[in-house]
Amino acid sequence: MLEGLTSEIISKVEKDLRKYPDWILRIEAAGLGITNYNFKDYKSYNFKSLVEECVEYDEETKRKILAIESVYDYRLNDRKKKLIELRYFQDEPRGKVISTLELKNKNEYYRMRNFAICSFARVLGYLKDE
Repeated sequence: MLEGLTSEIISKVEKDLRKYPDWILRIEAAGLGITNYNFKDYKSYNFKSLVEECVEYDEETKRKILAIESVYDYRLNDRKKKLIELRYFQDEPRGKVISTLELKNKNEYYRMRNFAICSFARVLGYLKDE
């Protein structure tokens, strides 16, 4: 693995990358309304208003969007960008990504993917520099 990259960190980054297209839509559609809050479960109620929770979630989402876009724009070459776009933003299967990028095998795919994931993990704060 690259510099402390674990399967748990890879999973976190992949989850964020898959959510990225929906996050963009959420931020662009902000203010169109929020769902009702369930007050029946008072034992787990955290005394934050629905608006406060939405603002906190949106701020975290905006931070992650900025991190993902920064890595994508400034850290990845064209082939790695295409890999991320196909695999995570368009949810294409690994085999199609390998054939589209004309990669030799799965090992080449995973080398490229791990480099990109490592870059995202550092900027998202999942992987600490030592």
